[in-house]
Amino acid sequence: MVGYGRNLPKFLWPGRKSLAVSIVVNYEEGSEHSHTVDRFVEGVGEFLPIDVPARDIGNESAYEYGPRVAVWRILETLAKFGTKATFFATAGALQGNAQAAKAIIESGHEVCDHGLRWTEHYRYTLAQEKKAIKRSVEIIEEVTGKKPVGFYAREPSVNTVRILQEMGNFIYDSDAYNDDLPYRYNGDGILILPYTPDVNDFHFMSPMHRFATSADFFGYLKDTFDVLLGEAVSSPKMMSVGLHCRIIGRPGRIVALRRFLEYVSGFDDVWVATREQIARHWIEVVEPALQAI
Repeated sequence: MVGYGRNLPKFLWPGRKSLAVSIVVNYEEGSEHSHTVDRFVEGVGEFLPIDVPARDIGNESAYEYGPRVAVWRILETLAKFGTKATFFATAGALQGNAQAAKAIIESGHEVCDHGLRWTEHYRYTLAQEKKAIKRSVEIIEEVTGKKPVGFYAREPSVNTVRILQEMGNFIYDSDAYNDDLPYRYNGDGILILPYTPDVNDFHFMSPMHRFATSADFFGYLKDTFDVLLGEAVSSPKMMSVGLHCRIIGRPGRIVALRRFLEYVSGFDDVWVATREQIARHWIEVVEPALQAI
């Protein structure tokens, strides 16, 4: 409940930048709740979920737009602006589209472990969660050629962080929404790179519907960026942007991402980086400098 408080750390991002911007693309379509798999009907989508215990064919089709079409539009947009993003990827989604997985890696983006499927980790027993995370790491390594160094459960359990720390390959976790800067879990545990529940295209979806148009989302992106950049003059900050293939990748919504990346490119004091890059800079440069003070 205290965090850094008024004692904000004094440091700089690479190139003496003051604001780090992390673009996150959730690549998870095909891993959502499905009645045929886990007996749940997914409750978030372009439509309200159906009201009977059966497959929701309409929402399943809307999710399919992500890997079939939207991921390519997003990759093209990121390439246009030279932006490297972090893909929160479920192992199941990566397995479901080898072409897209290959394109993500070859484009230089980071793949962060987003679990096997959308099973909320609080539903697992300790043994089940250990097994699931171990398997997701194995699949991601098989697909990408590299073990993931970051993790995002979406809905963690009380055991998630402890499991990650025991595994050895993870250097950061993003299952927190409580700060504008990285910090150590319980003071000396795994590095936490906070994520964002608000600067997130998730709010285009039913039942939230907080954003109706690309202008709504771009306005929120810009306002967040402007405030953090202003604060970063005296104390560096980190901004996260949460995106989902099936959402931001729609023609009428991709405009917001394009406008934002173009806007950000006009500022010299900004470092757009993957979460792995941010975590490694924090661990290798920032923490040693702060400890030396």
